[in-house]
Amino acid sequence: MIQNRRRVGLFSIVAVMIIWHLFCQQAFGSVLDSAKTSQLAPSGYEVKIVESSELDYASHAYYSALLKLALSKTEDPIKPTYLVESSGNLVQERVLRQLNQEGGIDVFWTVTSKLREQQAIPVRVPLLNGIMGYRVSLIRQSTLREFNNVRSAPDLKRFIAGQGHDWPDFQILEHNGFTTLGTSNYDIIIELLKAGRIDYFPRAAHEAVVEAKSLNDPDIIIEPSVLLYYPSYMFFFVSQSKPELAQRIERGLNIARQDGSFAALFEKYISFKDIEKALKLSERTVLRLNNPHLSEATLEATTSEAQQLEVVQ
Repeated sequence: MIQNRRRVGLFSIVAVMIIWHLFCQQAFGSVLDSAKTSQLAPSGYEVKIVESSELDYASHAYYSALLKLALSKTEDPIKPTYLVESSGNLVQERVLRQLNQEGGIDVFWTVTSKLREQQAIPVRVPLLNGIMGYRVSLIRQSTLREFNNVRSAPDLKRFIAGQGHDWPDFQILEHNGFTTLGTSNYDIIIELLKAGRIDYFPRAAHEAVVEAKSLNDPDIIIEPSVLLYYPSYMFFFVSQSKPELAQRIERGLNIARQDGSFAALFEKYISFKDIEKALKLSERTVLRLNNPHLSEATLEATTSEAQQLEVVQ
């Protein structure tokens, strides 16, 4: 029985990825033209970011487009801004360290935590409008009957979850008493799931939809009846040596929120209404978890987002 298996120890290192998403190949429009992505930027203002990867499931496209949008709102016509992708795909811990290294990247997008907000400058504008905390799970088709009996957190705690060991989500699950195996990257977690070493892989709702389709494995399905919820937010993080860039991005994001271009871009890549309908989030058993890793400043900055999330109210 799954519930009788012994707890598995931690592995190492991390996974860059996040996840997900309903991806569109087209450019957002002329409003982004002034902030272009380039491998070799001409004279102008360079902003270095991580390069895209197959494992990001098109999330890179959304976040880089959103960064371009924010920068376009505060563009200097004499000194245009260019995004320059770094070479090499790094795990999240190493990316955060690169933010403060000379010659490293300038901006990274990731889930926030108190620790990460000490490592780099957080731009406290939620990039996913607060939906990062809606978690559904990838499971094996063969275990569906056992998951159908989950009605409470203690029921779910009999199973073993998989997460990247350096993700804030790993720490949140551990804090709430869930048995969790942390490992180095996404591919390993999927292999552990297939091999029965873990029983479920909690993902943000928008991630699960895209990933289940992309995996194209009939034995890996989205568990249909349980929704984990805890407050969780994606932020842009900026090198500590560039506070003026952080201020500029925050100002641009807020302008985009006010003029509607942020919402339009979000809907272009991620339609939460479609996700809610596909996953029937409002019909699921909601297990609310505590997230002790949010700073007071982040809680204050995200009050409106928390109030807008009606699925779990």
